[in-house]
Amino acid sequence: MSDAAPREIEAKFPVPSLRRVAARLRAAGAEYLGTALQTDRFFDTPDRALYRGDRGLRIRTVRRLRGPAGAGGDRPQVTYKGPRQAGRKAKTRLELQTHVDDAGTLEGIFEACGLVDVLILQKKRATYRLGACLVELDELPRIGRFVEIEGPEEGAIWAARDALRLAGEPTTEPYIALIDAACGRVDTCREVTFERCAGCTKRPPRKPQP
Repeated sequence: MSDAAPREIEAKFPVPSLRRVAARLRAAGAEYLGTALQTDRFFDTPDRALYRGDRGLRIRTVRRLRGPAGAGGDRPQVTYKGPRQAGRKAKTRLELQTHVDDAGTLEGIFEACGLVDVLILQKKRATYRLGACLVELDELPRIGRFVEIEGPEEGAIWAARDALRLAGEPTTEPYIALIDAACGRVDTCREVTFERCAGCTKRPPRKPQP
């Protein structure tokens, strides 16, 4: 990965309560940027070569729940993520993304190129800016609540973590991997949304609270 390549540098922490973290963000003077329902549709080759190679390709659609629209408005966004860089405590990887006008047309292009729709994953996300970092409070079906801190370098991320008093080690696993580990039905239902999972009787394994 060259120094000029666009990179995602982030740390993700499971938390028992997002309200507590939101209160700490307000106390630290963070800027609230809005809350949205994000629906990510992941595409891969039929043999899951992208996933096995620690890469990801998704189309994200956004429904604004509160606050102003982001820099790209609420237009759909396509994102490619490369393999995680070894030897980093914060997850560091190539990230290429842009907004598009028509998610349906892009899905058709992917499918015409031989890619398949492998998973729909939904999350509620409240976004704040704290110093040089974006702090995102995420709630997902099946796996719970997380705080993602994304910054220009690891030092800024650890400073934000300390300001928010987040305990424990971050996970470098992407959400799609956490869902795969938590839910044995992903390969059959392939839809992890709040509505679909509300009536699911299969419970994820218990995990220690930070």
